[in-house]
Amino acid sequence: MHLLVQIPFLAQLVTEEARLQHQYEFLSYGLTAAWVILAVYVLMMVGRERKLKREIAGLRAMLEEKHGE
Repeated sequence: MHLLVQIPFLAQLVTEEARLQHQYEFLSYGLTAAWVILAVYVLMMVGRERKLKREIAGLRAMLEEKHGE
């Protein structure tokens, strides 16, 4: 008789565990997406920085050329 009382409780634990596992799965997807977005953003900023450095170097060269004349 004692075992029959525990069966619904065990079934409830199994469904609760499955629900939590499903939630952790979504959490891991969300964290992975956040890291990917962050990495793409950082790479874009690095690219912009390099482009700006090239433009600044070009402007400096033009300025030095103009002052040299």
